[in-house]
Amino acid sequence: MLRAISAGIRHVFTRRDYLNRINVFPVPDGDTGTNMAFTFKTILESGASAQQQRVDALMQHIADAALDGARGNSGAIMAQYFHGFSDAVSGCRLLTAADFSRASVAGAEAAWSAMSKPVAGTLPTVLNDFSAELARQVSNGVQDFRALMKAGLDRARRSLANTPNQLPALRQAGVVDAGGQGFVDLLEGIWAFIESGEMDEVTLEMGLSAPLEAANMEAADHRYCTECLIEGTQLDRDAVMRRIETLDSSSLVVAGGRERIRVHVHVNNPGELFLLCEEFGSITQQKADDMHRQHGLMNQPGQVAVVVDSGADIPPAEIDRLGINLVPVRLSFGDREYLDRVSMTSAEFYTMLAESAETPLTSQPPTQDFARVYSLLTSHGYDVVSVGLSAQLSGTIEAARQAARRQPEGRVQVFDTRSASAGQGLLAMLAAEAAERGFNAAEILALLEEAAPRTRVMAITDDLAWAVKGGRVPAWVHRLTRLMQVNPLLTASREGKISLGGIHRGTRARPQALARSAARKMKPDSMYRIVIAHANHPQGAVELRKAVLKLHGRIHSCHVSEAGPALGVHLGPGGLIIGFVPQPEALN
Repeated sequence: MLRAISAGIRHVFTRRDYLNRINVFPVPDGDTGTNMAFTFKTILESGASAQQQRVDALMQHIADAALDGARGNSGAIMAQYFHGFSDAVSGCRLLTAADFSRASVAGAEAAWSAMSKPVAGTLPTVLNDFSAELARQVSNGVQDFRALMKAGLDRARRSLANTPNQLPALRQAGVVDAGGQGFVDLLEGIWAFIESGEMDEVTLEMGLSAPLEAANMEAADHRYCTECLIEGTQLDRDAVMRRIETLDSSSLVVAGGRERIRVHVHVNNPGELFLLCEEFGSITQQKADDMHRQHGLMNQPGQVAVVVDSGADIPPAEIDRLGINLVPVRLSFGDREYLDRVSMTSAEFYTMLAESAETPLTSQPPTQDFARVYSLLTSHGYDVVSVGLSAQLSGTIEAARQAARRQPEGRVQVFDTRSASAGQGLLAMLAAEAAERGFNAAEILALLEEAAPRTRVMAITDDLAWAVKGGRVPAWVHRLTRLMQVNPLLTASREGKISLGGIHRGTRARPQALARSAARKMKPDSMYRIVIAHANHPQGAVELRKAVLKLHGRIHSCHVSEAGPALGVHLGPGGLIIGFVPQPEALN
């Protein structure tokens, strides 16, 4: 049983890019193949260590793994199919044809129940037709698994071919349902194993084809494909679904059982969903992918996509203009976790910082957050340049490197900026502009290698106590500066560490003083790009910008951005930061 399922999963892996290309429903975001691969990959990895000698124990193991790894609409539906199947074989040491048929019917019914608004012509339709055929064959006396699976596969193929007749969006695009195709691919891998005893050689070196044309396709009404895993005791899946249905949402799928529930839904406010789900239990996983950005991949120019973590304080308008892909930093107040710029805005962060007795903590994005973004981009045919926070300041870049190693060799390059915040953001913006102009990955990396040593970052705090709390500055430095009535100028060293770059008179953040310090480091005859980030201090940022523009006239651009939690936790409210880099000749 385990080998047969593994064979099916391996076959789905070889079909991942095709599934992405035909993905048009519920939204044309080109990620069904990637989501099914993520979901099944967890089963494959979990199955490698499975020691169960009973079918019921094995299927419970697979159902749990599917729920852990479920991604996207199709992944959540398949996880619920496996849960229904597992519940139906409880108590079975071995599996007869009748048991298999009964369990598959239960799985298909569970898959339908997982959807808030079931739609004919999608994955559950194919699951249902396959299972109904198994039941029909068993009722006619079929006991042989080979005959049973062959009949079921033939029926699933016919069901898949009929999906465009049931769903106008598929008929308009001239494709079958991508989730249904993924299930048929799973069955075909299993059937090939039954016939030959052999499995596909799984490799991530998969041939990439152009994604579907974006013509006649519109982005989703709701922006974020949002998921979380709820853990608790005596969870009520129906109650969770009814509660989420009160939100402005679409494509809701709720899968799982009494102890763990996977929620998949499209919303505009992920934070609202996460708070709602916490009413039922603890959230142990959460993510929100920007579907508007994913839809834009179909028309994004160039052959390279740029990825950066949200600790790079890039103005939102520039993120959108340049098509930069953002991986959110994690933030926690007590036992509640948030996603930077997704479930918590910078303004909300500073409000909580002022009102909460809890000391907030930031944590690097987990490896799977980077892996999900990389897989989406490479599946659309892009090479990836990931522009990382200094390795001397955080383990974020190591998480990015681990995720890159899961991709085909050479498809994802991770660059250590040896900088932070505005400096990292500037380098990511340079990389994105170069990608837009058609630079390849090697040319972009060469550009970054040249620009990184010339990038400077300077920061001042309004209260150095925050930097002490965050571990960036020793406590004795705070005591000494208060005694001397001075404010240290913090900077990123050439090695990527935070160091002392000078001092300003007074203990508060002074925009004019920071502007003078920055201007002294700028060559008079060079053109500069500047990013200014402020920690809930917009007026100070405006004063800093005006002062810098007066002191140095050769400015290519000077953007102002609100500093996110990754910086705000350490800089504290009122802090200011400025990053600047000479305009590269290659982008003139």
